[in-house]
Amino acid sequence: MWYFRKHTVVSVPGLIVLALTLSFGIAFFAYVGVANKRNRLVKHNEFLYMWEAFIGATLGLQALFVVSAYRASNRYLYWTLAWIAYGIVMCVLALCVVGGYGATKDAGAAVWAVLWVVPAAAISVYAAKARRGYAVDRVMGIPEFRPRLSDSRGSVLCMVALDTAFPWVTWLIGAFFALLVAIQALALANDHRLYDRPGRLVPVQTNGGEDWYDMHVWCAGYDAEAQKSNRPVFVLLPDFGMPSTSMQGLMQGFANAGHPACIVDRPGYGWSEPGYWMQDPRDVVQSINQALDKYPIANPLVLVGWGEGGVWSQLYMQAADATRVIGMVLLDTFPNLEILQTFALNRTTTLQNLRQLRSLGASRTDPVPVVNFDGPLERSVSRMFSDWRAVSPLALHRARNADWPGFQPAESLGMHKSRFRDNLHYQAKYFEYGGTGARLYQSLLDYVSPSIESVLVYHHWPLRWPALPTNAGSAFIPLTRRQQSSAPVVTAVTSNLPVVIIASSAQFNSDCSAHGISDSEECTKWQAFAWFYYRQQIEYQQTLSQNAALLACVGEVDEDKRECDVDFVWQRPEWLAKVVVKQLFSQASSSESTSGSKPTSSSAKPTSSSESAAVSESKAGSAEPTSVEPTASV
Repeated sequence: MWYFRKHTVVSVPGLIVLALTLSFGIAFFAYVGVANKRNRLVKHNEFLYMWEAFIGATLGLQALFVVSAYRASNRYLYWTLAWIAYGIVMCVLALCVVGGYGATKDAGAAVWAVLWVVPAAAISVYAAKARRGYAVDRVMGIPEFRPRLSDSRGSVLCMVALDTAFPWVTWLIGAFFALLVAIQALALANDHRLYDRPGRLVPVQTNGGEDWYDMHVWCAGYDAEAQKSNRPVFVLLPDFGMPSTSMQGLMQGFANAGHPACIVDRPGYGWSEPGYWMQDPRDVVQSINQALDKYPIANPLVLVGWGEGGVWSQLYMQAADATRVIGMVLLDTFPNLEILQTFALNRTTTLQNLRQLRSLGASRTDPVPVVNFDGPLERSVSRMFSDWRAVSPLALHRARNADWPGFQPAESLGMHKSRFRDNLHYQAKYFEYGGTGARLYQSLLDYVSPSIESVLVYHHWPLRWPALPTNAGSAFIPLTRRQQSSAPVVTAVTSNLPVVIIASSAQFNSDCSAHGISDSEECTKWQAFAWFYYRQQIEYQQTLSQNAALLACVGEVDEDKRECDVDFVWQRPEWLAKVVVKQLFSQASSSESTSGSKPTSSSAKPTSSSESAAVSESKAGSAEPTSVEPTASV
């Protein structure tokens, strides 16, 4: 029986190919559904497996087509040589994917690619048999195409069209997607070969302790001696969309200055696993706290947040463990840049949307409700991240990797770029964005006290954030040293935690020509933005802590002899580390020696008493931040 049917789909090889094709098809739709499913732990980018299943299903259909056409009484397999070459090429691409993802230890991706070999081999083998059979037929004078008498003319034309069109369409589809997957697999394997994971993966719990995933913690200068000395550890939290490599220079700068420092990759960035989807920002900061505990880091902490990392630092103080934090540094941080820019443009819906956010603030026990500030814009941004997440396994995002002029340390630029080219980078941005750019900001709202709310309302300021907790640093600093005998400038602020706020003066510069803006309308927008950027830093200084200092980075920096701009975090890390260390410990010493200190704008250089008095006197809203002189010896 099998002997007479061995050249049709109803044969052992044909049934094997059919079963694989059905499995690939089912897996494709399953991964499409799983990739968009919420409330689950995510380990990988399931869109990679979706694309592999799609390619496998395409190969399976092609193999069934070739097997069914081989020696069929009413069909002819055109372009047999092309079919043979195509099957061989697909086998080679399958082996490339297996080797690439095998090197990166992604067993699932490698297994799916191995299964491509079966239909690809069937294509080449049966196409070779057909080619040999047709050659014999030509020698014997048998016509190449033999329609049966029972076939209508329309049926014959349809079959000829199918036999002509199907190969070309599926060749292009199968080869195109398989080539892209192979390119990404080999590129990832090359990155894996060139750049070892620099830090340590630490298992943390999430979802109420039911799930585990690994977070990447990378430290410099934190050795046995540092642990015994109980010196403070600078914990660096990068900006939105940035891996730990973006702050490597700053971490090394702290270590070179004699202070241990660590960077934590949030879920999905750098070498951390994606974690739980959807992400609750409070769970993320609690996971960061777990990672620091399990590393283990028992020393007091100084949180250094760059951009949105500064907001994560503030949330850490409220939702994780403020008692172990003895200082905070905010680098170009805004509570929410999109909301601030919208308010600066005086859009009529801004206040209404802000009231909606505040009315549905985060709960300490329940999941944070998803509320959109600007629904159309946020859905568009979320869709963009989702689309790039889906095509990341096809290597299409590799061309989007931006240049990083002046990146420090220069020898780590390749490793830094590689973190933007993996399959998880856009998934991490999509997960962290969470469908709305206001999710992280919204998580802080429940911790805003009525007194801080009153202060910000009095200042006519649209955004809200909590003052730092009064128990900040209590695990290492005695209560008597944390209290102040005189009343603070803003009575709602009771924390005396040293806070250093550093911002690029380029963001405050309203001179449009300095930013290359010639259009009058765009110039008006920028001037509005610059004013609100400046005001936001002043509000931070007045409300986060009694011991807060605001520094503006201006002028040339000794490190590279260029103007200090918004990229000072990764372009001039050595200089920045020295400024932060000097300013932070100067404030800490001042709070220990004087009980009546007030929050003042400061610089890395000592200021005269008259300058300090002038700054304190103008605290109501017109205070000018003292410039950090980059060329100063610090």
